Amino acid sequence: MKDVKRACDEFVDCLHAAHTEDDFRRVAERAAHALGFRWFAYFGQRANGPILISSYPKSWTSHYFREGYHNIDPVLQEPRNTSRVFLWDGREARSAKSAKERRLFDDALSFKIRTGLTIRIPSSQNRFAAFTLAVDERSLGLDRFVESSQDMLQTVGLTYHAHVSAAGIGRTPRYAQQVCTLTQRERQCLGWISEGKTMQDIAQLLGVGSRGVKFHLDNARRNLAALTLPHAVALALRQGLLP
Repeated sequence: MKDVKRACDEFVDCLHAAHTEDDFRRVAERAAHALGFRWFAYFGQRANGPILISSYPKSWTSHYFREGYHNIDPVLQEPRNTSRVFLWDGREARSAKSAKERRLFDDALSFKIRTGLTIRIPSSQNRFAAFTLAVDERSLGLDRFVESSQDMLQTVGLTYHAHVSAAGIGRTPRYAQQVCTLTQRERQCLGWISEGKTMQDIAQLLGVGSRGVKFHLDNARRNLAALTLPHAVALALRQGLLP
């Protein structure tokens, strides 16, 4: 577990230095290997179309989009209003809801993409994202790892999404260059959150009530147009707004 935590900590540290799509691909691929996976994939549905950053074979990703599998992939079609870890196995084609979905499973197996886990990211305004780690063979060790590390894996997916979004990957330059202003108190609260403090911790540090801290964090998240609090922290860090 110490090795897992070390890999996750290094992953988060490296994300702060990532700026381009290639940077994000290298960081996630290194983390996937450190955690015992062969591939990773980040899929995001944006207003201007889907974005994919992955270490999958390009022949597979091209085939995936050409066949329109992203529109029927069960991993992506599950409810998107919650964030959770979803373990899947491509050999379970018999549970497919349609012939095309069954073909998706079969085609993935032909590329040796057999099993993995997907962290679903909370959605807003018909936008969503998913972070996947995959292997070419399922094992009891994988099942145990997922069971014991769900919280950490969820944090990995959410943090990656937050930094990719904050860096403006897949967005128009005009949107990516927008800068927001925050009040001093909003910046202080986000700054403490970025250091791992809870709302109660921040309330004690600032000498205010927990409701006041929540009020400032909610305002900061809205002002930054962030989907989640980790997303807001990443956006604020990218824009140099934190103390």
